[in-house]
Amino acid sequence: MSEFITQGTFRPQVQKSLELAYSLALSKPNLSFSQCMGNSFRQTVAGLFSHTKMNKDVMLLGHIQATRERAETTDGDYVIAAQDTTYYNYSGQKKMSGLGVIQGKVRGVMQHNVLLVNELGLPLGLLGQQYWTRKGGLNWPKGEKESSKWLKGLDAINQQASQSSKCFVSVEDREGDVFSLFKAPREPNVELLVRVYQARNLEVIGSQVVCKLPEVSSHLKDYGTNRVRIYRHNREVEVTLRLRAGAVNVYPEKDLSPSKHKTQGLSLVVAQEISCVDPQTQEDLFCPKEATTWYLLTSLPIDTPEQVIRVTRFYALRWQVERFHYTLKSGALQVEKLQFDDIHTLVNALTFYSVVGWQLLALTHAVRENSEQSAQAVFDESEVMLLQKVSSKKIVSIADAVYALTKLIGFAPSKKQPFPGVKVLATAIDRFFFMKLGFLGSSGLEGP
Repeated sequence: MSEFITQGTFRPQVQKSLELAYSLALSKPNLSFSQCMGNSFRQTVAGLFSHTKMNKDVMLLGHIQATRERAETTDGDYVIAAQDTTYYNYSGQKKMSGLGVIQGKVRGVMQHNVLLVNELGLPLGLLGQQYWTRKGGLNWPKGEKESSKWLKGLDAINQQASQSSKCFVSVEDREGDVFSLFKAPREPNVELLVRVYQARNLEVIGSQVVCKLPEVSSHLKDYGTNRVRIYRHNREVEVTLRLRAGAVNVYPEKDLSPSKHKTQGLSLVVAQEISCVDPQTQEDLFCPKEATTWYLLTSLPIDTPEQVIRVTRFYALRWQVERFHYTLKSGALQVEKLQFDDIHTLVNALTFYSVVGWQLLALTHAVRENSEQSAQAVFDESEVMLLQKVSSKKIVSIADAVYALTKLIGFAPSKKQPFPGVKVLATAIDRFFFMKLGFLGSSGLEGP
């Protein structure tokens, strides 16, 4: 299924143009928009981005449908819908109209994403996306708070879950600690998992103790320890967590009656970091000052140690949405260097590159987690043949292909870094694209 479906809004040729642009952007992820598309086709694609009928919903229509199909066929009963916000700095674009203020005098635009991930951490695609500015051309409606982005994100999750046999887990970090989100309507197959931090009153069910968040741990049952992998300082680490959990009711703000407005059916998992190591070398990286404690409010069941561990594992998968934002910005696509005349065109371009960023991130994960699958699951036959030619080795698995690919730019796997990250992979894909052009030219074949 195509990631882009524009029928009903545009003529069929528009979809073909977006699919070609998508292929080019994946083939040359480190190049600028103009260099990637070429002078003539660049004007075509920029014209689509600026078209008055083009918007993020039209751009994402095919991708969201394809994401839902990938969710239905993926392994596991659960899919994780990770919500997060990122900020794009365009202060250097003095002539771009419609930009707002991010912070201080920094000009740009905000983007909020709902990224779907399977239980193994494979990014499946986007379920929703929001954009806004502060004092710019895409301001929130008067009287509506920015925190409503979490509720709109949950609405997108509910909409997709209503058509699915999977259970969706809406996962938010501390910024999502919003009381209205805890009580917002959810489809029967949608669960909530939020890292909370505000010192609200919590009622520990069973003991009838009411206390503030930091003091609640001593009133919860001990569930032992668990290890999870997260990103810290732009590197993957493995942390060991001491776990406590119990059913709780969260009390509302002081001006509301607890008996009438407290939450129902939620539990709290407290995960305290007690060690941290490099997962490859086992180097001790534990720093008491950096050690974290997660207070995870959830509607997921916590009746057994396995269920409590699952809560921490699902929350750890939220880091994929941060890797997604890294891929879009400094990791590969450098979208903060995009240059357009107005925010309408920019938003459509960012939406387009979001689909590209998802695919690059998914490829990076597949290399790490499923490296023995066939190379032809990702590379076509001519690409496998060329990689065999330049590496003088038989290419069977994805790992074989990626090692041959990244060797072009001098990457050598080590115990500390056995697989390339998205930045290395994007640079290697760039190099390989131009090598393919030379190969096709010398073979008398038609290039892209």
